[in-house]
Amino acid sequence: MRFTSSSFLLLLGTAAIFTACEPALEPGPRVNFVGSSRFNPASRRITNDGDTIAVRLYAEAEDNAPLTRLLIQANYLPRARPITYFTGYTENDSLASRLVYLDTLIANAPEFAFQSVQPTRTTAGKETWEYTFTDANGNTGKRSFYLRLGRTDSAAAFHTYTVPLQDPGAFGRRSFLALREGLALPSFSLRRLPENQQLIDLVYVPGSTTINPGLAVATDAGLKLPWVGRATEIRPTPLAASALANYSTTQALTNVYNLYQGTTFPTRTRTGALSKGQVIAFRTPDNRYGLLSVQDIITTGIRTLVLEVRMSR
Repeated sequence: MRFTSSSFLLLLGTAAIFTACEPALEPGPRVNFVGSSRFNPASRRITNDGDTIAVRLYAEAEDNAPLTRLLIQANYLPRARPITYFTGYTENDSLASRLVYLDTLIANAPEFAFQSVQPTRTTAGKETWEYTFTDANGNTGKRSFYLRLGRTDSAAAFHTYTVPLQDPGAFGRRSFLALREGLALPSFSLRRLPENQQLIDLVYVPGSTTINPGLAVATDAGLKLPWVGRATEIRPTPLAASALANYSTTQALTNVYNLYQGTTFPTRTRTGALSKGQVIAFRTPDNRYGLLSVQDIITTGIRTLVLEVRMSR
């Protein structure tokens, strides 16, 4: 992927430009966050799992060395997917994981602005977002901030979260879901990034003005993905969304999936048009069982499926 500066250079107007705590200035690009009521890349605690954060940043080349690359990474501690807490647990780097959110070339730009709406973690812990620009001399400029999520149910046998999945009609929309991690990712997070491709279980399937959207597993042939995702299995159920609270153990989630082993969607790898309140049973390739309910279908603005997920750890 390659961007030109004109593709994303924004009119900053009177928005505040500010810096985060970083090492002393070194040769390389100058990078700043752009703050406003919507864009608030400040380190802080968050209270909603699976939330999003909007970020806008601006980079300027120095020493006549144009910008050539932008790398955005999220560092999770502990890892983004659920862990089993043990007696004496402490955070340490052996439990960390990293996600490359965007890695793109820039066409020798003197300045560059970029904005995105990024997913936050669904498990308890810390995530640090890093934004690194590289110039033609190989020098880098970086900014970062961290978010920390606390959950009172981290020791439960199941993992639950709510996540929005968007119609993929425009750049940066989050249409791909990694069930274990609870991360909804845009297509640019998957292009030429096989580590990310192997996280994806479900994909938003657009509907129309009269037909609701649906979901497909990442191995669905109709998606025509240029990469191979996880072979997650899905089954329809007659359950009501309120029933999810009844399944709070690994065995209960396994049993409910097996209960409907004789039922399939007309196309086994996709749901067809979904309805609000519909419940789907699933099993991931690493034998994690769970239920997914359609909490809402938003049809105004960006068409969005709001999904509630409950799955074994």
